[in-house]
Amino acid sequence: MAIAPRFAHLYDSDLPADIAVGLVLHLDPPVLESEGGTYTCNPTVRVQDQHFFVCIAVNTNTSRWLPLYTEPGEGRTNIASTRKHGHKKWTEGPTYWHKDQVWEATSHAVYLAAGRAHDKSRKGSRNYIDPSALPTSL
Repeated sequence: MAIAPRFAHLYDSDLPADIAVGLVLHLDPPVLESEGGTYTCNPTVRVQDQHFFVCIAVNTNTSRWLPLYTEPGEGRTNIASTRKHGHKKWTEGPTYWHKDQVWEATSHAVYLAAGRAHDKSRKGSRNYIDPSALPTSL
């Protein structure tokens, strides 16, 4: 995927080095998928639109991510707001993750998906969730 020069400011070159467990990014699922990203659920129920995702595992150049939701639902687990850190818009609302939708993607795919979704975080001001509030065995 080529980045048009007029949109280059939306892409954060520091992002790949900052990928870690607990990092929260606004990502575009179609970009993740078009760049080789995979997910564990049926395609008809996967998150479709731009969403916040949290990183739950990192293995060299590949990471695993859970989409985050603002509404409760079957199979969703709440994350206490006291475990969320970063921008006020991110920390104040309710947040839930679902164990049956785990995405895996390369750092480059995450970088492209964050740029396409206009993720606003930058080095030194990233949104994150305390890793102890996340699942460890998905």
